[in-house]
Amino acid sequence: MSDALTVISPVVELFGWFGFVVGVPFLLLGAHARHRAARYEETVAVVIPPPAWARAAVARWMDSSGELHETQFGDHPLETPVETEITVHYDPDRPSRPRTDAPDDDGRALRAVGRVLVGVGAACAVASVALLFVE
Repeated sequence: MSDALTVISPVVELFGWFGFVVGVPFLLLGAHARHRAARYEETVAVVIPPPAWARAAVARWMDSSGELHETQFGDHPLETPVETEITVHYDPDRPSRPRTDAPDDDGRALRAVGRVLVGVGAACAVASVALLFVE
């Protein structure tokens, strides 16, 4: 039995360290992405007739300060009917770079991976301490 414990103990310790060392940065990056996503504001953009240089639908919207912005939306084809309304999310610091998908899920996958890794690290830390008392 002691031969198996001498093999298992370092492996459990390694997984414990790996879980904490890799999991914590994932949690921090996920929290940072969630914090940045909370700053986005939502508004409505209207598709306008595309200029000759456009390769996708071109839309205009106003930010919260009343400034007019215009950009192309690659996920909407050039043939999108004029005056179609699109929901737009933009960062007030960079309103010229909007997005059409909701920022609610930003960082969710990073936080989930971080939770799993830190959970594995915590379980391995408890198992490592328990293996000290088993003989």
